[in-house]
Amino acid sequence: SPSGALPFAMGVFPTGIYVKQLITRRPYFTTPVMHGQLHNNTFAMQNNMAYWWSAGRPIRSTVLQTIMKRNQTKTFSDMVNRGGFIHEFSLQGPYTFIVPTEEAMSKIKPAALQKLNAESDKLATFIRHHVVPGQFVMKQLLERQSVETLAGQSISFSVTGSFETRDREVLVNGSSKITRYEHKASNGIIYFIDRPLVPKW
Repeated sequence: SPSGALPFAMGVFPTGIYVKQLITRRPYFTTPVMHGQLHNNTFAMQNNMAYWWSAGRPIRSTVLQTIMKRNQTKTFSDMVNRGGFIHEFSLQGPYTFIVPTEEAMSKIKPAALQKLNAESDKLATFIRHHVVPGQFVMKQLLERQSVETLAGQSISFSVTGSFETRDREVLVNGSSKITRYEHKASNGIIYFIDRPLVPKW
């Protein structure tokens, strides 16, 4: 290593796990640890560094803890809290959460959002319509094509575009695009969408 080179690097991953690891010098680094990633920047290569998180590490955050600590899902998590679902979604499961981001929730007019928050029955239906009992990876959702939410209504999953044109997307109910896939939690899995799902009232 060059003089003054650091023996390890710190990496941040979607799971929130911080990992440091020294690797041996070789052109290509292989490891049984899932999701390994060699950072091919000059600093990393000079110091023989790789960042990764281990699939074998326990995931301690629940689905609610995960979305509640994200600024991108604050409006939806506040609604879950207001609706009284903290206990149910924290201790039970597994669940598949289809969570609208802040950008998605901003597409609801302020007056309509205020009215929704004021009506407990509609609020509960709205929240439950974004939660599916069971834990489903994307492949399973696309194979099933539709699943029933806790609101007792079905939501569909479809694919648009192609790999060739690099515009392949997964849509929920034909209009809500999944922007992030399979974020794992201790009692379920989370998908993030750019448009909220509207149930039948």
